[in-house]
Formats: sequence, C-alpha cells, structure tokens
Amino acid sequence: MTTDVEEFVIDDPEGLPDELTEEAAESEDPLTAEDLREIVLYSLDWSVQSILERIGETFDVNPSFQRRDAWSPSRKSSYIESVILGLPVPQIVLAEDPKKKGRFIVLDGKQRLVTLKQFGSPNEKFPPFKLKGLQFAKDVEGMTFEQMQGSLTASEHAENFLAQPIRTVVVRNWGTPAVLYEVFIRLNQNSLPLSPQELRQALFPSEFTFWINKRSAESKLLHAARRTNREDFRMRDAEMLLRFVAWKEGLSTYRGNLRQFLDDACVRGDRVWRSVGPSHYEGLADQCEKAIARTFAIFLGDSFLRYEDGYNRRFNIAVFDLMTVMLSDAAITDDLIGTHRLAVKAGFEELCTNDEAFNRSITSTTKSVPAVRERFLTFCSLLESVLGVQLEIRQHIEALTPGAS
Repeated sequence: MTTDVEEFVIDDPEGLPDELTEEAAESEDPLTAEDLREIVLYSLDWSVQSILERIGETFDVNPSFQRRDAWSPSRKSSYIESVILGLPVPQIVLAEDPKKKGRFIVLDGKQRLVTLKQFGSPNEKFPPFKLKGLQFAKDVEGMTFEQMQGSLTASEHAENFLAQPIRTVVVRNWGTPAVLYEVFIRLNQNSLPLSPQELRQALFPSEFTFWINKRSAESKLLHAARRTNREDFRMRDAEMLLRFVAWKEGLSTYRGNLRQFLDDACVRGDRVWRSVGPSHYEGLADQCEKAIARTFAIFLGDSFLRYEDGYNRRFNIAVFDLMTVMLSDAAITDDLIGTHRLAVKAGFEELCTNDEAFNRSITSTTKSVPAVRERFLTFCSLLESVLGVQLEIRQHIEALTPGAS
C-alpha cells in the first residue's frame, strides 16, 4: 500500500483551514468568580537590557523551537524600530510559576521576547537578523545589533534600544491551570486564534512535551494531514500528535473535558518517559504516521474532511482523531486497507449522510463523552464489518460512560 501524499499538499504554511477549533473556542472548566478572587496582578517596567538577561533563564520561551518562529524578518524589524525610537509597543503578560521560584510563564508576548533576544543578544539558539524595511531609522537599515554598537553614527540607537522600558503585567496566585487557560483565551479573543499547546508546553515542561514538539515538527505525514509541507508555528501539529497519544493511552478515562484530558496526557507522558524512556512514544508516533498514510490511501485528497453532499474543504480535527486512532489498531493491516479502501470510504460517506448521531458527533458537541463514544464506536463497527476483524480499541470505547457530560 503506497500513496504519494505530497500530491495533496498545498503550498501554504497554514494548510487547510480548520473546521473545528475545539480546544481554544471556550473554557471547559466551570470557573466562578471565587476562583479568580485570589489572583494578584502587578506591573513592572524592565529595560530591554534587563529583559535580555532573563530570556531563556527566568523567561522560558522554548528556544529549541524557534523554527516555529511566527514573525517574518520585516515584522521583527518593525518591532525593533519601534523599541529603538521609543514608540508604544504592546505589554508582555507573564504568570509566576509557583513550582519554580523566579520563573515566569509567558502568556502573551513570546514572539516579541524572541525578537528582542535574536536582535539584542543572539546565540546559537536565538540566531541574529539584520534590520530591513525600516520606515524611520534609515541609518540602521541592514544592520545587526553588533554592527549598530560598533558604528559611530548608530551607536546611540543601540544605547537607546537597551535602555528602553518594556511594560510587563505579571499574574500571581492564579491557583490552577484552568485559570491561566481562561486568561490565555481572553488575551487572544480579538486576535489570531491560538492553540493552547504553547501554554501547555510552559505549564508541563518535560522531556515528553519537548519530544511531542520535536517529533511533530519533523513529521511530514502530520504536516501532510493539514496539506502543508512545514511545521506549524501555532503548534497545531504538536497538538495533533498529543491528541493521538492521549486517545491511544487513555480513551476509556475521558470525562468530557478535553483540555484536562490533554493536560493529563502530558503529566502521564512525563511519568512514563522517565520510567521506560522514549521508545514507547516513538512507537506511538510511528503508529500515528502509519494511520495517516492509510487514511490517504483510502480517502486520497479527501482525507481528514467531513462529508456532506461532497467533502467539506476544511480540516476536521474530530475526523483526524477518529481516523488515526482507529486505523492504527493492531488488528488492521495494510493489505486489508488496500483490498477494502473503497468500501471503507463509501461506509464513512454513508455514516455522514444518513447517521444523524454520527454526523452530529463530528460537527457539534464533539467534546462530550456521548459524542466521543458515538463516533468511535460507530466507525469501529463499520471497520469491523468491512474488514472482517475484531478491533482491539473496541473494549476501550465501550468502557466510556455514555452518561458523562
């Protein structure tokens, strides 16, 4: 069974648009005003020089993943120009880490901090860049910070840069991760919707979460699933791999809170990683990629889409979960997929068209336990009927409690 998935990739870093933005859409935790009562906010004005000394030390911005850098050189240059000239720039929002004194979790402003570090104090983890496309500070066009410092005409700009204050707002006594997720969601309500994966990386730093981000960034098949040929700067590919791991290891424990479910997967991943090492999760990632390849073999250019009088041209994360978890089952072989791929595709289209409960489970209320159980169990029955096998995943699906919210 071979399928050239690259023919379905589009030349766009965003790839297919999302049909469902499940996790970032709303808070899943029943927070009350009481939960927010203990929060303390305070403001600090740090000079750029002081901030540069903290980035990578007390400010954790995950320098190993600067290949997921979201800003273009022009945008970075514009930000640096604003700092040099003392123009207003957005504040940085941090949260004190109660587990590690003196450490701060970056809630808003990671790209600004990365840009400051890359320009003002570069190293192998934060590669330097030259200023380009400046509107006002024309005399430093094309310069690095080191060149500015050594220039008779631009050294004053370098001094101004280091001395400029950057306003930061710090959140203290936030209590539980649910509170920070709420703050994070509200910070991004009026801007580009972000996956909480970056915040999860900061909340649960470990070899496991490091691996999730590294492996997903390197996976051509994960990228192909979204029809792009590069890692996603919003870490949606990392969340896709984490979701697969979470469903494979803990499907029967799901209780309707997807955010908590993925957080728990990070905690469990750290524990298992320290116990058995990376081989277990490398194996799971291989299974995920094999399932993606099988999905392309069955659905071709319609992979990971929902069917409704034709395939909706938006990536559906619930369908991705369904296909990767089910088609990675040990009872399924490539030969079975090759023989029955047309029947599997026809069966999926039939479910989307005529099974109202199944269709609803991949379009609305997708996170509820009944919806999860419905789509996994229904598609499991379809595969067992078409392929003539008993899937191992069935017992874990049936262990889900239908009455849970």
